[in-house]
Amino acid sequence: MRKKDILTPIGILLGTGLIIYSISGGAGGLRGFYDLLSIFITIGGSFAALIITYPLDEIKLVLRMTKNLFETPSIKKVEMIESFKELSIDARKNGLLSLEGRISEIDDEFMRTGLELVVDGIDTELIVEIMNNKIDEVVNRHDKGAKVYKTWAAYAPAFGMIGTLIGLIQMLAELDNPDMIASGMAKALITTFYGALLANLILNPLGYNLQNKGEKEAENREMMLVGILSIKNAESTRVLEEKLMSFLTEKEKRLYLGSKNVDKKVDKNVA
Repeated sequence: MRKKDILTPIGILLGTGLIIYSISGGAGGLRGFYDLLSIFITIGGSFAALIITYPLDEIKLVLRMTKNLFETPSIKKVEMIESFKELSIDARKNGLLSLEGRISEIDDEFMRTGLELVVDGIDTELIVEIMNNKIDEVVNRHDKGAKVYKTWAAYAPAFGMIGTLIGLIQMLAELDNPDMIASGMAKALITTFYGALLANLILNPLGYNLQNKGEKEAENREMMLVGILSIKNAESTRVLEEKLMSFLTEKEKRLYLGSKNVDKKVDKNVA
């Protein structure tokens, strides 16, 4: 399950809005910062270099993963601990086969697969190997996407500079016309502006965004694997809980321990 990541579009819109506001307050206004040919050189040229660098399959992979930039895993670690505790209690009380009916209710594919392997009686070492391969697959896929974005971010300013050089050459060709020099210099610098903007507001942030989400998803899966193996090894619920709590931040630990205390008070009142 995934939920919308509102910070990514907010960041892009906020950065774009601030730049537009700064430009519109100047003498030339927005019109002075618009040049279609400069856009073609910066975006088109850098993308052309990108498809020379990477095979088509990796470009397609990035396009498919672009939607992940605006989504984030909806898994909450505190809720994950509670789920594993319930599964652990059920397995210790009724045996591993009792989990078979509950597996289909689990939304997360990784967790579902791991528990299916446990119920099927697969050896622990083989489960670890299979699940670690799945974790590595997530990290590698996100890293590939991030690398493509970062490479594009490196090319964009370079093609912005190429556009600037083209503009300077054209300007120097009109030295006999003084009125063309100032406007020519301004147009020459626009492509450098486009390249810097594209790299630092869009491409580099999206690359790091994708990389961070891959690391976060891998951490969630590592936590699940610890819980899966704990159930497989029939460890006590207390041991499972302590192991999984090591993945929580201090804030999450306070939230989790606070919810436990509330549950204890409710149980006492009911009793």
